[in-house]
Amino acid sequence: MKQFFSIYFATLIGLSLLFLGITGRLHPVFALLGAALPFLMRTVGLLTRGAQFAALLQAFRGSVLGGSSTVNAPQSSEIRSRFIHMVLFHDTGMMDGTILEGQFIDEKLSQLELTQLYELLNEIGQDADSYNLLTAYLDREHEGWQAGGHEKKTPPINEDMTEKQALDILGLNDNASRDDIIQAHRRMIQKVHPDRGGSTYLAIKINAAKETLIQIRG
Repeated sequence: MKQFFSIYFATLIGLSLLFLGITGRLHPVFALLGAALPFLMRTVGLLTRGAQFAALLQAFRGSVLGGSSTVNAPQSSEIRSRFIHMVLFHDTGMMDGTILEGQFIDEKLSQLELTQLYELLNEIGQDADSYNLLTAYLDREHEGWQAGGHEKKTPPINEDMTEKQALDILGLNDNASRDDIIQAHRRMIQKVHPDRGGSTYLAIKINAAKETLIQIRG
């Protein structure tokens, strides 16, 4: 629609100039445009300086109000275990994962039926991190999944992690500052905290990631 109006007005102006040229009245129009040109140039200059000032003000407000903007905020985090590469989406708190081993290799968790997820749960039961990741996904995406007679076990949680794993969990890069770490942790823990219907396992992992990075980077 915008393109249509642009073409329409351009055609209208062209026809008007053609009519003025044919009737001999084009010269006064150019004289009027010449007189108005300095005013138009001053107006454009003021608008340009206004836009520059607005951009400067926005940057200043961003620095005063503290840190990273929402545009630069991490959008997702990753947790990898032997069987599952899980991705957590910060904006929604939703999650999905890719299966790395076994009969469902390379499948997405979201593509599997609940009965297939039960099979996967039995298959990966000996790997604590994979089992906890999958039950966290089931708790989030398939409420009431235990009603099918599948009792949820509580295997031990391995809190040891590398700096790279901690950065992936919080969705940060190698240049993350202490403030970036704290802010990313705060955003994520609000999404997955058990008191808000989240996952104890994910909350433990997120807390461990923060502690790991703070200890390493001081």
